[in-house]
Amino acid sequence: MDKSGEICDACALKDNRIKVIHKKNGGVSEARNTGLQEARGEYITYADSDDLVGRTIYTELIDAMEQNGTDSACCSYEAFTVAGTEQGIGSRTGVQKAAGSSRSRVEICCGTEAFKVFLRENNYAPVVWNKVFKREVLKSAEGLFLFEENTTLGEDEKWLAEVFCGRETSVCFIAKPLYYWRRRDSSATHTEKEGITKNNLDSIRVQEELLEAVKVLQDAELEELLKWRLYLAVMDVVRKCYKRRDAENFRCYYQKLKQIRTVRTFGESGTEKIRRLVWSVLFRLRVL
Repeated sequence: MDKSGEICDACALKDNRIKVIHKKNGGVSEARNTGLQEARGEYITYADSDDLVGRTIYTELIDAMEQNGTDSACCSYEAFTVAGTEQGIGSRTGVQKAAGSSRSRVEICCGTEAFKVFLRENNYAPVVWNKVFKREVLKSAEGLFLFEENTTLGEDEKWLAEVFCGRETSVCFIAKPLYYWRRRDSSATHTEKEGITKNNLDSIRVQEELLEAVKVLQDAELEELLKWRLYLAVMDVVRKCYKRRDAENFRCYYQKLKQIRTVRTFGESGTEKIRRLVWSVLFRLRVL
């Protein structure tokens, strides 16, 4: 057991703005919800416990929000491992330039269009740890926007959809890596486990629920983006079943993959496309 609790208590004694909450581990979403419910400051942000943040990340994000009058801000990030750093990649296509910006480094977007940027652009991603929000925009008439508990993959994306889709929430994008995401082989998003995991099932369920929820918006591009993400989530399961010779689940999820039909691809490299097509051929041969 580390001494993180003691370190937090020591920091709180030095700065009365810090509030420490000691609670039993109930998962990431429960911790975030508790923090959001207890927060009294003007801004809200989240960071994963095994990541690193740049020294100026919050100064730069909040300054960008205040200078451009936006409700939130988002920076790009770099992924790193024990072997080194992998720079995040992605274009900024479809994002408008921010008012008063002399360079394309800072750009703004709003509502559903902002959520589509998270889905489409690898540098920004549908995650919460590279973003800052005004606390006042994280609630509706029904109450605070809370994270879905007991969901191990996709909870960030679902929460961001609530905050942005169909609303006027604005975001300022900074094309500068200020957050450093630790890619661990043993992390929840990268561990290769045998069989179908809860991560797999949650990922598929979240995409299906989002696809159903956004129909009211009648946004064809948003539906295509979510359909592509659903396709990738299902294909990952089919691939696992193929490799494990799990015939029953293979047939089930291969049928689900076929039901998605033709999808428009987003952010797929040439190598990734070839790999996907090879797997598709192998899947068909297995069925035959």
